[in-house]
Parts: sequence; structure tokens; C-alpha cells
Amino acid sequence: GGENPQEDRRRRQSLQAMPKKEAPPPRPWTDDLEADLQRILTVGEECISSGELKKLILAKGRGTEKYAEDGGADVSPRIRLYDGFEPSGRMHIAQGLLKSVNVNKCTADGTHATFCFWVADWFALMNDKMGGDLAKIVTVGKYLIEVWKAAGMDLTNVEFRWASDEITGHADEYWPTMLDVARRFNVTRIKKCCQIMGRLEGSLTAAQVLYPLMQCTDVFFLKADVCQLGVDQRKVNMLAREYCDAARRKHKPVILSHHMLYGLKKGQEKMSKSDPDSAIFMEDTVEDVERKIMNAYCPTEAEEDPAAADDGGPSEEGDAGRESMQLVTDTLKNPILDYVQHIVMSPPDATFTCATASDPDGMTYSDYGEVRSDFLAGKITPDQLKRGLIDSLNLLLQPVRDHFANDETARGLFEQVREFKRQSTVSQTKPADEVPKVFRLDLVDKGVVKSG
Repeated sequence: GGENPQEDRRRRQSLQAMPKKEAPPPRPWTDDLEADLQRILTVGEECISSGELKKLILAKGRGTEKYAEDGGADVSPRIRLYDGFEPSGRMHIAQGLLKSVNVNKCTADGTHATFCFWVADWFALMNDKMGGDLAKIVTVGKYLIEVWKAAGMDLTNVEFRWASDEITGHADEYWPTMLDVARRFNVTRIKKCCQIMGRLEGSLTAAQVLYPLMQCTDVFFLKADVCQLGVDQRKVNMLAREYCDAARRKHKPVILSHHMLYGLKKGQEKMSKSDPDSAIFMEDTVEDVERKIMNAYCPTEAEEDPAAADDGGPSEEGDAGRESMQLVTDTLKNPILDYVQHIVMSPPDATFTCATASDPDGMTYSDYGEVRSDFLAGKITPDQLKRGLIDSLNLLLQPVRDHFANDETARGLFEQVREFKRQSTVSQTKPADEVPKVFRLDLVDKGVVKSG
């Protein structure tokens, strides 16, 4: 109402006639940027998508630094990668060593990237870890950070954010986002994501159904450009991309999914914290490593998987965690070769040494493909492969053992975590009249909300 249509048309024509501000020329794609891209891509068994990652590196990566006028800190946006972990007790070798290598690749000097670890203490609470005791969960989280420091993770461009503190301190931002995620998807779609917990669908609690919704929210709350989690988390990361479509958010997170190590026993698609002999753990002794590896499954040729023959699809209450954790077809499924490839030879310029039929004193390999082909050709026996792996793993784990033996803070945390494990094995019988203890984050104690 009330405005002159001719005057309005003249104003629009005048605006269109004004010279447009020229867009800055596109940044050239250099050899250094290509090296950053290729190095980061080696972290993942799958990247969705490499084209988006390239654009991200151009927009925020190497060479985009802008410093404050006083010559202070870099104020330009950095590439943000994220992974979340539940502090739930022991740390297996993939979470310790492989994660350290991957973080170092993603945040190498000059890459202009920050890796954010979301310490998912509230998520561990939802999953009933450590008996639901948040204080214990926080202690375990601190212990895991000590393991990474000792394992060689460069923490220069790493930040740790604690879910309990961050969600409580920014509730006005976190919960509206989560509610918006929740209203965009039906329950069936969310239950498909429950593979992240490896839970039977029929046994999911209501809190565990919230878990994928909150994990999806984390991506946006942490302003993550790249979700750098395991293949087992792929479905919930895809949920975040679907949410961007539904909510018309322009920038979808890139998904860079790392490999899931096989369990050491036959037929184990992945390691299990509940089965100590299914994996090498970061606190394992020299003797533990030798026993587990020497007893491990080590086939020299592919065997038919009985589970694959009975592929009638998941039942209505099927185990969401039973699906294959592998994106690359592998009919051999040899965990010893898997460890050689993804643990020993994953760092840049890494080598693997083991005895061979032609060189009993040991041959050093710089290419994993040659190790595999020599093993399959019978030039390396299963025993020789295992002995070489034992030596390599103990070399990698020794700095961690030394740190927890010599550093007082680290040793204290380890003793506490070990005591928690002992307590968890004790019978939880309580008098009938005892009021059950409820573990929660007390917002009054933390000063977030006023009493009354």
C-alpha cells in the first residue's frame, strides 16, 4: 500500500544500473593445497565428498590467515574437524594410536585446521557407562586425554570440549537446535542411527533414542566443517547432511569416515571393549600384546562367512550394531594384516619389519601392498607376520607405558580408572530400603540456575 508503482520501478532500475562490486579472484589451487587435500583424504575409508573438502580447503585452509592489526592472533575462520568420544573406561589401540595419527595428518603445520574433541560425558551417562556416575565419567575422560598426549598426538591445534559444560553453558543455543533436528525426522529414521551404540533396537531406552538427535546437533553446535569419526558413525553423520537439506542450511558437513579395525578373533567385524582379547588396549603390557597377537585369527586365504550366507535382512528388533563396519570389500578379513596396515604403517613414511622365508633376520617394508602380497604368496608365514607385529606394537606403546609409569598425574588417573573397573565387577546388591542414588549435573551447584 500507498507506494507509487512507477517510482518503485525507477528505483529498481537505478539500483540495477549501479556498477556491481567485483568479486575477488578465486584463490589458485597450489601444490601445497593439493598436498593438504591428499594427506587429509588418507585419514578416511570414505569421504563425502572430496569435492566439498577441496572447496573447504580453498575457503579456510592454508594461506587464508588474517592477523589482528597489533600482530596478534590469527582471526580468520579455520577448518574445523570434530570427533566425539564417550569416556567409558579403556582405550583400544585404534582410538589411541590411529586417532593420534589421523589428528596429526588433519592438523599438520600450516594446514590452518583445528581438531575438536567432543568429550561426550553426558552421552556416556545416557548409555549408562560407569554406572551413570558423571564424576567417574569425567575422570575417565581426563585419563583418555593423557593417553593421547603420550601416544604422540600433537595438541597444538586440538581442543577438548566437555559436553556437560558446553550444553549447560549454552543451553539457549543447543536445545532449540536439537528440537529442530528432532522435528525433521521420524522415529524409524532415528532408530536406524542406533548402530552408533551397537544396541538391539527393541532394547533401546528413550534416552538412547535421544542420542542420535544430540549427536547430530553436536555437528552444528561445534560449527564442524568435517565429521571425522569412524565408519560405525556414518549413519548419524549422514543424518546431519539430511538435516541441512530439510532446514535449508547451505553448508553441509564433509564426512570423513575412518576404518574400523577388525577384532582379533575370527568373525569379529570390530573390536569389543567387553572382550579384552578382541583388541590391543593402550595400557596392555608387553606380555598382553604377545599373548593376544599370537592367539589371534590369521587366515592365509578367504573363508566363506557363515553370517553372510544367512542374509535375510535385519529382523524388526535386529541388532543395529551387527551390520558390516567395512566400506572396502575384504574377503580375507585378517586382523593381523589389518593392524599392520592401519596401525603400524598408517603414519607418513612408516615401515614394517618382519622375518621372511628368504630373509630370516628381517625384511623392512615401506609399502603395505608388498607385505600383503608376500604373506598371501607364502613368503611370510603367519607366525613371522605376528612376531613382526608384536615388535612394532610394543615400540608404539612403550612411550604410553613410560608416561603412566613416570608422570604422577597420569599415574593417579590410571589408578582411579582401574579402581572403577574393579568396582564395576562387584555385585550391586543394595538394601531394599536404600534410596537409589541419582547421578545428574546439578545446575544449582554449578551456578547456572538460581536456587528455588
